[in-house]
Amino acid sequence: MSIKNLKSVLILFNLFPAILFAQEVQHYSLRQCIQQAMTENISILKAQMDEEEGKQKTKEVKATAFPQINATGELIDNVLRQAFVFPAALGDPNAGPDDYIVLRGGLKYATSINVQANQQIFNQSLFTGIKAARVGEDYYRFNRERIEEETIYQVASLFYRVATLKTQQIVLETNQEELQKSLAITNDRFNNGLARKLDVDRLRIGVTNIETQLATIRDSYSVSISQLKLLIGLNQDSAFDIDFQLPTDLDSAFLNYTPTPLVTEFVWEDKIEYKQLTTQLSLYELERKNYSAGYYPTLSAFANYTYQGQSNSFFLSSDANPLWFDVASIGLRLNVPIFDGFRKHAQMRQSRIRQMKTEKDLAFVKQQSSTVSENAVRSLEVNYKNFQAQRQNVLLANSVYDVTEQNYNEGISPLTDLLQAETARIQAQSQLIEALLKVKQSEIDLLRANGNIKSLLN
Repeated sequence: MSIKNLKSVLILFNLFPAILFAQEVQHYSLRQCIQQAMTENISILKAQMDEEEGKQKTKEVKATAFPQINATGELIDNVLRQAFVFPAALGDPNAGPDDYIVLRGGLKYATSINVQANQQIFNQSLFTGIKAARVGEDYYRFNRERIEEETIYQVASLFYRVATLKTQQIVLETNQEELQKSLAITNDRFNNGLARKLDVDRLRIGVTNIETQLATIRDSYSVSISQLKLLIGLNQDSAFDIDFQLPTDLDSAFLNYTPTPLVTEFVWEDKIEYKQLTTQLSLYELERKNYSAGYYPTLSAFANYTYQGQSNSFFLSSDANPLWFDVASIGLRLNVPIFDGFRKHAQMRQSRIRQMKTEKDLAFVKQQSSTVSENAVRSLEVNYKNFQAQRQNVLLANSVYDVTEQNYNEGISPLTDLLQAETARIQAQSQLIEALLKVKQSEIDLLRANGNIKSLLN
């Protein structure tokens, strides 16, 4: 395989949105894969639902601050009316002190409509709960953003994995084509008595080895494509492939390849981990205030109105002559907590402990983020140096192969030298592809470490 062909496939890693293969499939660039995942990935969709659920919880808490109005209706058949016991002397002056009479009160049928209204006037727990619900909305929003960043990272990593397999496949197919040409030439020379059968067999073994490697790579490629479709929310039956763009000047683009300039420092306060943990701390603070608010009295206003009717005959009968009357009342209700067995004190202590644990998490994640960022910068530098060294190794391996091939065709070098040169070239090319993948993966790691992974959407 010539250096120009290898340059062609390696540059695919750095350039995305265009069409390389004329196939009846959907071709997605890295950006398109990420955009598809933003709308169809299951984890992101669930996080969006959690965010919407948080907004509805806020509305639920706020609803308790509004007047609560309820109406009820009753229709009663007093099968046995309420009995009242009175001293018999009330109706009979001759009755003794131990004589009593039983009187039935009310009428047989009764119906009523009751309307109740309650309004919170002072409830410290309610006010704190509304604040906590609003902060909870931020927590769900940051959780969605965190899941989006994780998904983008997974999509980008898998995208480059697929690109690597695709590139390795192209390299091996090119080498296979050239080796088959050598096999055909050697076979013709063998038929003419100018080559040994051993040389033909050796070339056939080389072709078979490449076919075996290709079968393994194609299987891995198919599995990775399926995983990528699952991650971005595409149907497994859909025709899908990743999309590349080839530049016009392949040699210049390959020789001048450098990693994309990236920000190597990060602002801790801008990272999603910081935002989510500080929001969690705020929630614990409000939780303790809510428990503390339980020591405050609560004051509410209420109003009741009842319209009632009674009759000895059913209300729909012709001889019904019900008695109708109404009752209304308004008032204030004060509730003063006195002693709860130190329950709220224990709840406040538990909340404080959870808050201290989160503070420890915050300090650890800050230190961890700094370490991860430094390691990502170092990894990018090392992997790019390795890529540059491996690129020179490929140039040397191709040069050795070209000279060995020429010497073999002229009968100067044996076939074993040509096969060794071919093996060394394939290994150098594969190692170069792996080195380039590590560079691209390091770029993604650095973007993630510095909180800039969403820049892949731009």
